[in-house]
Amino acid sequence: FDAEIERALAELDEPFRSVVQLVDVDGLTYAEAAEILGVPAGTVMSRLHRARGRIRDRLDRAGLAPRSH
Repeated sequence: FDAEIERALAELDEPFRSVVQLVDVDGLTYAEAAEILGVPAGTVMSRLHRARGRIRDRLDRAGLAPRSH
């Protein structure tokens, strides 16, 4: 599972990978990530939503996504 997550992250374009790293891995707030990246917090939120969707799609294709009930 971890290896598949790493592959999914590596496949993301840099702007998406950066927000995942800052928010989901490093634990920064949207505002903190926005300040570091020099973009509005809304842009961080949008990129994070899209990045998470792409990671979820990758895990689903690999048969590793959580099943919805």
